[in-house]
Amino acid sequence: MVQFYLLSVLYLVLASGLLLVDKYGTSFFFLINLKTFYNSKKLTQIICLSVGAVILLGIIFFPVEPGPMVLGDILPAANLAIVLLYFLRKVGKTDIVDFNNEKRNALGFITLGVALVHFLFPNIVII
Repeated sequence: MVQFYLLSVLYLVLASGLLLVDKYGTSFFFLINLKTFYNSKKLTQIICLSVGAVILLGIIFFPVEPGPMVLGDILPAANLAIVLLYFLRKVGKTDIVDFNNEKRNALGFITLGVALVHFLFPNIVII
């Protein structure tokens, strides 16, 4: 379904923004607002993770045509699963601002790259 395609791209872009906020928050102020909204309540974090899980299931079982029936969008699905596991590990914990967290920054750039490739080339199948 095309709706899950668009939602997965938006979710991946917002997730990459949350991952890269400490490094680029001074340049892009909406990232600071996004992080403040995300960290405002634990319920907000749980809702965001639940929406991500539904999107993950949607892109696994309803891929964009001409992909296979199951696991057509394997690259965005795998990236979304990794991002969800990362955020699930951080639920309820207060973060200290760490500008040079290389693993988190790398995950943010990879997530942004996957979102861009998934958006620009929706019909390619990588299996």
